[in-house]
Amino acid sequence: MLEQLNFLKIALSDRQIGAITRSSKYVINAVVRNFDDQLLRRVVEYGPGDGVMTREILNRMPRDGQLIVVETNPKFLEVLKNIEDPRLQVIEGTAQKVSKELERYNLAVIDLVVSSIPFSILKHADQESIVSNTFNILRTTGKFIIFHQYSPFMLNLLNKYFNTGAINTQFELRNIPPCFIMSAQK
Repeated sequence: MLEQLNFLKIALSDRQIGAITRSSKYVINAVVRNFDDQLLRRVVEYGPGDGVMTREILNRMPRDGQLIVVETNPKFLEVLKNIEDPRLQVIEGTAQKVSKELERYNLAVIDLVVSSIPFSILKHADQESIVSNTFNILRTTGKFIIFHQYSPFMLNLLNKYFNTGAINTQFELRNIPPCFIMSAQK
């Protein structure tokens, strides 16, 4: 309960945070079900907040895996840097800039990208840039999972870049507020 209150306090002080609560265990389980048999050697997480999903990803990663998390909020960055795991790399920045950097350095070997950033408050050009760059950094069968979205409007951009038949949408009521989870396979 204390973690929820801390999250709420930080979220209310930063208008760039799209959630008012941490992801519920139901959302986390729904996202994880989308991992399927996905390789988890190299994973990127945009907008990890206080790391509730980060910890779950680390629990499922192999010992030689690498998780790169990208966060803008200084208070969340402090929390993330306190997660003691050598597989975790914490980067201060935006998904727009980091996804572009990964693409520029030709690190197109990312197995999975998980995102809970609030796409609805971003300009369309930034939304497009994130989806395009993410598509480019994913390995051939990589996956992009977007969650904590309160509308399925991102489906249009996912359909533009990913195979339409490989996009799955779920709605999880057991979260405050209820949210969509969209998974797109390259």
